[in-house]
Parts: sequence; C-alpha cells; structure tokens
Amino acid sequence: MRACKPFGFLWVVTILIVPYFSGCVSHRPANVSAPIFYPPSPDAPRLQFLVSFSDVASWLERGSPFADFVVGAKQEKRGSIKSPYGIAARDGRLYICDLGLRLIHVIDLPRKSYGVLGTPDQIRNPVNITIDADGTKYVCDTGKRMVAVFDAEDRFLRYLGDPQRCVPIDLAIFGDELFVVDIAGAKVEVWSKEGKFLRTIATKGRGPDQLRRPTNLAVDQRGHVFVTDTALAMVKEYSSEGQFIKTIGGPGNRPGYFARPKGIAIDPQGRLYVADAQWDIVQAFSSDGQLLIYFGGAGSKPEGMGLPAGLAIDATSLNVFRRFVSKDFEAEYLLFVVNQFGTNKIGVYAFGHRK
Repeated sequence: MRACKPFGFLWVVTILIVPYFSGCVSHRPANVSAPIFYPPSPDAPRLQFLVSFSDVASWLERGSPFADFVVGAKQEKRGSIKSPYGIAARDGRLYICDLGLRLIHVIDLPRKSYGVLGTPDQIRNPVNITIDADGTKYVCDTGKRMVAVFDAEDRFLRYLGDPQRCVPIDLAIFGDELFVVDIAGAKVEVWSKEGKFLRTIATKGRGPDQLRRPTNLAVDQRGHVFVTDTALAMVKEYSSEGQFIKTIGGPGNRPGYFARPKGIAIDPQGRLYVADAQWDIVQAFSSDGQLLIYFGGAGSKPEGMGLPAGLAIDATSLNVFRRFVSKDFEAEYLLFVVNQFGTNKIGVYAFGHRK
C-alpha cells in the first residue's frame, strides 16, 4: 500500500505477523539500536517509539531497597508487571493498574523509587486510573464496584458510586464532572466530583446511539465523549449532554476498522488514539473520524504489542524520557501503550516533528 504523509493523509505501518507469548518474564528496558519513526523515511516523522519495559527494577538503580526483593509463591520480583490494563502519568510518576496482581504500581522515575497506591483493603481489582488537574486520582475498581479517590499525595480519601447500580470500569474528567463507563449496565453516566449522579449519556441497546459492551472512554476539549465498544467494534461519539453525534470505525480487518477496541486517548489537538486488542495495533483518527495512522503489530521486538489495552497521553513527563528521543526530533507529548501480554508490557512513544 502506498505510503502517504501522516496526520492529514492515511499512512499505513506494516504489521508484523509474529505470534506473541503470553508467558512473560521481567526484563530490562528494551532499547533499539536506531530510532524507530512512524512513518519511516522519506516521509516526515510524527511518532517515535522510545522504549518498552515490563518491570520496575529495570528503571531504578541497582542496589535499591526493593530491586532484589522477592515475594509470592512464584517468586516474582517485587515491581514486576503481570497483566496491566490502565495507566496514567504525571511529572514522571507512572501509575499502572495491574489486573494480574490486583494492585497499582507507582513508579517515580525522577526519584527512582517504587510503591503501590493504596492498600489491599482499599483496592481490590483496579482497572483504570485518571488523574485530575489538581493531582486527585480516580481509580475504577470493578472488585469494589466503586471509584476509589486518592489525593495529590496518594492518600486515600473516599469511595464514589453505588455498587448496586453501577460497576465503573473507566472514567474521564471534564470540568467539574466525571464521565463514567458502567460495564455491568453497558451505559455511560455523569457524576459530580462528590459522586452524585447527574445524568445518563448513553444506554444499553441495539439502536445506533446505544451501546452493547463499552469499556473505555475519553473526553475532548469540547466536552465530546468518545466511547469504545468491544461488542460493536466501534467508537461512538456523544455531546456532554448525551446527544449522539457519530460512529467511528466498525467491525473489520482493514485500516479504520476494529475487532476489539479498548483503550482510547485524545491529544490536545483532538486526535484520537484507539488500541485494538485483536489486531495488536493502535490507530489514530482526526476529530472528524478520518484515519490518520496505525502502528504496532504482534511480536517480541521492543515495539511489538500484545493485547494492547490502556492508553495515556502526557506532556509533563517528557524530561524523564528525553534521553530516548532522537536529537533531530522535537517531542511534544508522550503516548503510553499498555500491553496485557507479551514481553513489552509498557510501550512509550513520543509525538512530535523533525527539528
């Protein structure tokens, strides 16, 4: 397929059809011998793959208090990442929801320290985490069937929600409101930051404006809500008041379509990134739904993916990853890709342009 300029024209990355292994061992960060850009030369690059990793000790100095500490019947290293889903980042601190270990890893890269968010009594099955502008963290816990709230210093504050009415699996913030995906009821609700139910954005059903199995959502700067639906294999867009706007994608095995869309993230210019767990790729769309680029593919190479789930965009942690950025590339923000299986649990990309 002909290569075209990205982010304005469709550009296709060749997918590596290589089986991945679900059994993963911890390893040091996977560096690459030469920069990997999307699209490759001679087109102007807009994305650079930086690094991938699957354990915390890889990032920290040897001899740290926990680097060689071993726990668990399977003798897993403390800080190893087993089956992650959601991720959030702020100022070099990474928060990774690990479904396999039922905890949230907290990696403070500038301080080279590690910890977990909350206690086993407070966190049961964390799926996604969202950080507000003031540092408040909202954790969607399907085990507790509530949203756990932590302050900017990672101290537990309270729970939000009604376990009998809603099982939150993902959450986005817009202004003073929380947009929450209910995995049990297949709907999207809006709450106040105190947890008061305000309205319903979308409901379960077979209509063009309804949902079947929503898993993730994101809200852009206009307040438009984008919801991924794994059963329908598409993204649906709504206004903040619940007016249905359009559908992006649909079932298919070609560019612009999905099989199992999960994580979704929106950059400051309104571009949508959507992870597809079936095809092991991430696709990017313009705000009007035009496919711009896709990248990834199953494989054991550093940039390979395996059941990609969570996505996060962050510009505040650029300095931590600056050493991986090519000298002739100006990075604007980071894109984190979470893989549930394979040897690259966390992949880090930079969006930008050539200097």
